[in-house]
Amino acid sequence: MIIARKEWKSLLLEKTLILAMIIQLLIASFSSLLVIGLASFFDPSALNKFDMERGKIGVVGDGDLRQFLRDSHIHPRYYKDLEPALTDFNNNRIDAVLVIPPIVSNGSEIIQLKLYLPASDIRGTLVTLQLKKPLEEFESYVRDIRAPRIGFEPVRLYVDEILKKTSTYFEFIYGILIPLLVFTPIFISGGLIIDMVTEEYERKTIDLLEVAPMSFSEILSGKMLVAVLIVPMQALLWLALVGLNRIAVHNILWILIVTTVMAAVIVILGAIIAVKYRDRTLSQYLYSLILIFLFLGAYLVADSPFNLVTKLSSGAAGGSQALSGIALYAAVALSLYVYARMMRG
Repeated sequence: MIIARKEWKSLLLEKTLILAMIIQLLIASFSSLLVIGLASFFDPSALNKFDMERGKIGVVGDGDLRQFLRDSHIHPRYYKDLEPALTDFNNNRIDAVLVIPPIVSNGSEIIQLKLYLPASDIRGTLVTLQLKKPLEEFESYVRDIRAPRIGFEPVRLYVDEILKKTSTYFEFIYGILIPLLVFTPIFISGGLIIDMVTEEYERKTIDLLEVAPMSFSEILSGKMLVAVLIVPMQALLWLALVGLNRIAVHNILWILIVTTVMAAVIVILGAIIAVKYRDRTLSQYLYSLILIFLFLGAYLVADSPFNLVTKLSSGAAGGSQALSGIALYAAVALSLYVYARMMRG
């Protein structure tokens, strides 16, 4: 406990930890805004639920598509020729140009539409969202008209229970955002324990500590205790901030238990690496490599820590369902701790 109190006070001077916590604080504080931004890149149609400014669309040509545009409450600016439309487009008077070829819907030729969009601009995304529905309806309309020419009746499949697509916000919040906030402190603590241990070797203070009436395992345990305890404290703070953003988080207590157990695994692993190699640069490099393999390998397990946090936070699983996974990782942590206590400084 003496070593733990000493390390706890020194954490306030750890610039890397403070900077990492500030970054996590910003992510947790503005989680709703972050989710909207990420969702717009992953699935632009997710922005349909928001009342956003409509883009100005220019249309060149005539045909049945115009009616579908009107039905979708799109009021484009019509042009007779492409050249004046592109002139307005290049001068930012309109946000996009849709060219309709002079081909009737019941004809035999392919209807090839051309759409001019601004490069690397949010306006292009907004225009795409506006045109998606009328273009899909126009495509279905043309297919229905031309279907009799196929010469056979397509086989129709009827499925009683069709799985619906999960909400993009659900995927980002519970599949990415919350696991990211919960596990980032764990990864940081793993690097932190390496700095704590290797610093003693680099400053030649480990010998002075061993002269004191305490064993090397007690010194190591005190350092690991601090690195583990700061994880659930951070996770609780981040989850509270996520809750302030009106994002429901279920089973918070069980999530904290999972993070504490996983923090013990990663911190003890980092301590073992640090004691074995005693060099900060080499130890951090090996820790990063091992962490990458553990991160990738975790997705091969159904009850991986990431899946557990996702299920618990979304309410898809309760604490009793997560007990088996927690027990497994606790056994791993205990085995690593026993091995760490047998190491010599």
